[in-house]
Amino acid sequence: MMPSATIQKEYDVYSVRKHFPILDREVKNKPLVYFDNAATTQKPKVVIDALVEYYSRFNANIHRGIHSLAEEATAAFEATRDTAKHFINAAAREEIIFTGGTTEGINLVAQTWGRQNINKGDEIIISTMEHHSNIVPWHVLSQEKGAVLKAIPVTETGELILEEFEKMLSTKTKIVAITYASNSLGTINPVKKIIEKACCRSSCSARRGTVYRTSRYRCSAAGL
Repeated sequence: MMPSATIQKEYDVYSVRKHFPILDREVKNKPLVYFDNAATTQKPKVVIDALVEYYSRFNANIHRGIHSLAEEATAAFEATRDTAKHFINAAAREEIIFTGGTTEGINLVAQTWGRQNINKGDEIIISTMEHHSNIVPWHVLSQEKGAVLKAIPVTETGELILEEFEKMLSTKTKIVAITYASNSLGTINPVKKIIEKACCRSSCSARRGTVYRTSRYRCSAAGL
């Protein structure tokens, strides 16, 4: 069985906490420990400072004004695409599409790419450790299109059974939508190996992302 991905470096939680002002407070006489990041993620000071600077210095609509504040706001907004591009190792800034969150992003793929490319008899593969936001869109799409939705099982220790995944792959596989890190189990999945297997064994659109430069976006995005 292929092991889940492992984190090589020791995680220094205290050095990370100091970047988040809200974690300085106490709740019920104890230091705040916050786990509900899947719903709302707390913001580091650098993000808070950026928001304060925006509202204090160049608050304006982007992409529609020609006055100074609008141009500054637009330039700052577009600059974030370059920052995101380098951070996730995208090939071009045009690949960066901002959405309101992961749920919206998944639904966007399902309702655009999915509606155009998934047909009767095609197969969609997810896993049994997925958040419902990565289950419902594919379930609805498969029912609408007459496609087959398959789920990779997990072991008692919360790891994907990749041997079963390989058995699921076929020329009918159109998309493999897998979480990188499970919000419920904490499992970090070996997405690069998953994508490589999908590319070798199926006709899914993953093939357009077969050039891997790092284990970040160029690997993960290939699954779409």
